[in-house]
Amino acid sequence: MTQATVLESKARETLHQQLQARIDSLSYLPTAAAVAMKFVELGQNPDAEPGDYARIIGADSSLTTKLLALANSSWAGVRNRVTTVKMAVHLLGLGTVRTLAISYCLSGLHNELHLSQAESQIFWQISLWKAVAARICASLTDPKRADEAYVAGLFQDFALSVMYSVARDRYLCLLQDRALSAAALLAAERECFGVDHADAGRAIALKLELPELFVDAIAFHHDPKRLSELVANPILREGASAAASLPHACNAWNREDSDALAALLARCTPPVELADFVSKVQTEFTQLFSFFNEGKVPEGKLPDLLAATAREAADNTTRLVGTVTDMVREAAEAGAQLHRRMTSLESEATSDQLTGVLNRNGFTTRSKELLAKAARYGTSIAVCYLDLDHFKQLNDTYGHALGDAVLRSAVSASHSLLPQQAIMGRLGGDEFVILLTGCSQESARDIADKVVSTVSGQTVAHDGQQLHVAWSAGLLYIRPTSELQDIDQLLKAADQLMYVAKRRSGNAVEMAVR
Repeated sequence: MTQATVLESKARETLHQQLQARIDSLSYLPTAAAVAMKFVELGQNPDAEPGDYARIIGADSSLTTKLLALANSSWAGVRNRVTTVKMAVHLLGLGTVRTLAISYCLSGLHNELHLSQAESQIFWQISLWKAVAARICASLTDPKRADEAYVAGLFQDFALSVMYSVARDRYLCLLQDRALSAAALLAAERECFGVDHADAGRAIALKLELPELFVDAIAFHHDPKRLSELVANPILREGASAAASLPHACNAWNREDSDALAALLARCTPPVELADFVSKVQTEFTQLFSFFNEGKVPEGKLPDLLAATAREAADNTTRLVGTVTDMVREAAEAGAQLHRRMTSLESEATSDQLTGVLNRNGFTTRSKELLAKAARYGTSIAVCYLDLDHFKQLNDTYGHALGDAVLRSAVSASHSLLPQQAIMGRLGGDEFVILLTGCSQESARDIADKVVSTVSGQTVAHDGQQLHVAWSAGLLYIRPTSELQDIDQLLKAADQLMYVAKRRSGNAVEMAVR
């Protein structure tokens, strides 16, 4: 491996860690995601009334303020001031209110990413483009599923703005490379960050606790084969694919992607011309954009981009653009999944009462869930088996009370070093295990080394003397695979590695990679 390759690998790992840290740090949890799901449900209920919508909107003060402002704006043209949400719903109409409310989920969420107003506007604008395209495509077959498709399109490129916020200049170069198709952009992202925006979007969607239907649509919107396998409803699949074929920016459209959209529309019944579809998307998008921006007209226009792709085709040049694209603060809703995990850790039914980590049953249950998701989405797995060195001797010499204190100290120090998505469990006595998914081989080794080295620096006071504590660790890393792993087999293999480390005098990590 050359020095340049090593440096590239380290840079990629650094950006990967920064991206994960940025996602983990997002704490803004608006009610808007739940509001969006409620509006999807109401859209499928033919008996829903304005009062039903008003009650949901009233649960979100920001959304209420926005809707009343729109109803009283010059755009609506009312003479008497609108003072209630129900009046606003009656004035604007159920269809318009539903669309506006769902769109609002992403319209004001970029403060935590420290994006400028102009940057936020770009991300929101492209998200709205894709949402409208998904809905119109779904409406061609079944208007009742249009809102589901709209939400899938709106949330589709969750991670783009997060990746941009981590490495603005470097990522902007990728997005503005006109030679990159959507597929090529994914490959370039993996080379830069270690993950692409579909993988990162999946992680964020899982944290948001979105329904599995939307998680899959987000994770595989650029993977038609997996999308077909996991999303049973063909209407939602087509909507997600249509949105995925739109540009990731406002100033260019790659020919390969526009051709993919044209092929998809040609398979509709009846077939739809690409130019007609783009015109409909632009019309509805302009209307929604104007609603949110007090009558202003957007600068970017899809028909102009489509015309540009035709001119480029004449020159045999395929392009894709990129100026920062779609995700609008969504990632900032991150955390709900984390909170569920924390609640599980705290429940007596699944927690070890001495150390506070998962007990054997809790760890087995949670690990099977994580392994199933790892197989579903083809992510890596790391199992770190830990055993305290000379623990029996310490117990026999100083008593169980001190042994318990040593366990609590070692586990507390170890647990504090783990990423938020990791789980730790006590299998019995002084045997513990850590499970990580979606991490690189380097990250897994780094975590295991830090756990062992940090604990080796711990001491427990007893009768004026300081007793040292140390782990022996066996680390098994499973490269990304769609094969479902058996937790018992993983634990057995990691346990054997741990004994190798212990025979080497302990206070060490023995690692194997599969």
